[in-house]
Amino acid sequence: MPVSAKGRVDERGGLAYTPAMAETLLEPIAAGQTRFLMQGLAPDARGIAVGRETLIVLPSLDRLVAFLGSYSEECSLDELIPTMTIERARRERGGHALLLRCAGGDSYALDRMQRMALAVRGQLYTGGGTVFVRARDRNAPFGYDLAVPLSAESDDVLAVDHEFSARYRAIDRLDPVELIQRLSLRPVPFPLGGISDNADLCGMYDMALALVAPGISERVLAYLWGAQVTMAGVRIALEGERRASLLLRLRQPSGLILDVLHGIPGIELLVPVSERAAVELGYRHPIHLASASSCLPGDEMYLFRGRVGRVERLEGAPQFIDGRHLVQSDVAGRVIEPGDARSIGARVQRVQLRLRPSAAVREPRGALVPWEQGELLRRLVYLIPPTSLAAARLAMLPEGMLVLTGSSLGGLATGVGAAAVIPLGKRICEVAPGVLVPDGYELWPRVRPQLVRELLGLNAGEHALFRGPDSDPVRLRPEHLTPLDAAIIGRMQLSEGEAMHPEGGQPEPGLIENQRYGWWFPLWGFGANLERNRG
Repeated sequence: MPVSAKGRVDERGGLAYTPAMAETLLEPIAAGQTRFLMQGLAPDARGIAVGRETLIVLPSLDRLVAFLGSYSEECSLDELIPTMTIERARRERGGHALLLRCAGGDSYALDRMQRMALAVRGQLYTGGGTVFVRARDRNAPFGYDLAVPLSAESDDVLAVDHEFSARYRAIDRLDPVELIQRLSLRPVPFPLGGISDNADLCGMYDMALALVAPGISERVLAYLWGAQVTMAGVRIALEGERRASLLLRLRQPSGLILDVLHGIPGIELLVPVSERAAVELGYRHPIHLASASSCLPGDEMYLFRGRVGRVERLEGAPQFIDGRHLVQSDVAGRVIEPGDARSIGARVQRVQLRLRPSAAVREPRGALVPWEQGELLRRLVYLIPPTSLAAARLAMLPEGMLVLTGSSLGGLATGVGAAAVIPLGKRICEVAPGVLVPDGYELWPRVRPQLVRELLGLNAGEHALFRGPDSDPVRLRPEHLTPLDAAIIGRMQLSEGEAMHPEGGQPEPGLIENQRYGWWFPLWGFGANLERNRG
């Protein structure tokens, strides 16, 4: 390369001065130094020289995106974007670079940004206006200052390093907000065992969004409603589609439900990453959007879809409607009562509650005594403890008499009841509040106790009795249950009696007569009164 009297051209396009003029373009700043050759430098509270602005030179656009992504993971981009500008520049001696400029003045923030810039093969400078010097490093803990005066021509940016200086001329400017919105999503590895194997369900432990195609929305609503998933939804019109799609919000969904939805064509699961942004499952945005809310201006909701490569912008925050109002309430012309919308699911998914033998040991809650043993029951009433007898209830059934005690409903006493001391008939146990089955059986499949009552349609205070595997359950209302003592113990007939006088006649009315007893009247304190009278 040609070498002039003043210096030589550096391979990176800058001007490097020869040793005859100066060994280096920068010199370390000493501790406590307050006067600098470069304008715009000033010491901060730690004595480190920083400029009004910070300049980061990055070789390509992907390195710029990498820097912004790493910065958003540790800090808030909302604090950086207001003063940040991104320019595409041409180097004076050839080549291109991206210049990121932002406000400076804090050495702590400068150290953090320098660490991230070096990690993505960038270089950080500090200064102001058009001249910037290399930021501090291990050889100069208080920063660098110019060894010789330098200035940039016109609006060019001059970045000065140890042995070279580079001039950059801006070509055009990039809008940071528009750049972040137009970034493509990056695929991420999916758990081999499915969503349920992930500890936080791939970020959907608390809430998940599902974008459902119009053709399958009704079936998906029916499935989720039958699976007892807390949901809300809204119909949204996407660009280029004639029919509105369904956007569902699922609260604390199970991993099994998410695995089922993820495998259905026409359903896209979206992971909420901020209050107004969600990213499709299996992809991630290069920028941590939770720390870049200023990049999503307005009140719009942004849905980043990875498979189709689109960003859906919804006008305003979606006004979700409770899922129970979205589920259809009629099937094949049959009118369904409110609250019975879970019957809309496919028939192949329906199973019936049934009894099956079980070896589980349960406390008896009642006894079904056949009519042939009614006389024995009447005799055993004398052996039942008073508290158990007062709490027991009796219901008359075609098979016999049901003695019920210790139920979870109706205020019946718990503990040892009348059924535990009656060795007659068939013992009855409780598998759910108010749901009674014969001893040695259980309901299959095992479902939640409150769901059993809901499936049986029981109201408050009502019981359901499963008499056997081949019999339908019986509904017992409160008026069907009579207190056992009042039903078993009969009334006694009392004869009317009259009080008679000992002599056979009617008694004469009594007379009251007052007489004087003198000194010897039997009252408390008689002795003290007598002595006082004698004195």
